[in-house]
Amino acid sequence: MPHQLIYSSTSSTPMQQEDLEDILERAQRNNARSGVTGALVYVDGCFLQVLEGEEGAVQGLMERISVDLRHENVTVLQAQAVDAAAFANWKMAYVSATSAEVALWAGLSARTELAETLENLRIDRQRTMQALDGILSVLLHEQRASLGGAQ
Repeated sequence: MPHQLIYSSTSSTPMQQEDLEDILERAQRNNARSGVTGALVYVDGCFLQVLEGEEGAVQGLMERISVDLRHENVTVLQAQAVDAAAFANWKMAYVSATSAEVALWAGLSARTELAETLENLRIDRQRTMQALDGILSVLLHEQRASLGGAQ
């Protein structure tokens, strides 16, 4: 049974597009080796990430992230066994979003501050699941658009 872990953290320094691309490239390469899948959202200096895979692999990755100097205030929002990995098609997907979009994914007002949204995700599993659906919806839309453009 796959394990799913969702965490948030604050970036210790502002991330440029090249930094995010480097993180994503390394994550995809390393995740392919360890059987981890997921999605990364970076918004307003904060990371929101979903990790899925065998529990030991996910926990090991989370331990490395928690001591990574690029992250501060690492907070596990949810960790649980799931019937199936929601992001199994992505070694590590990247979703660009605004704080308003993240709030809407969580079923909150678009005016909700990012810190409040993340706190709601930490304490309310239902909102976390809604946010995951929002992230997945964006990825599936992008995937359909890229397939449509390839025809």
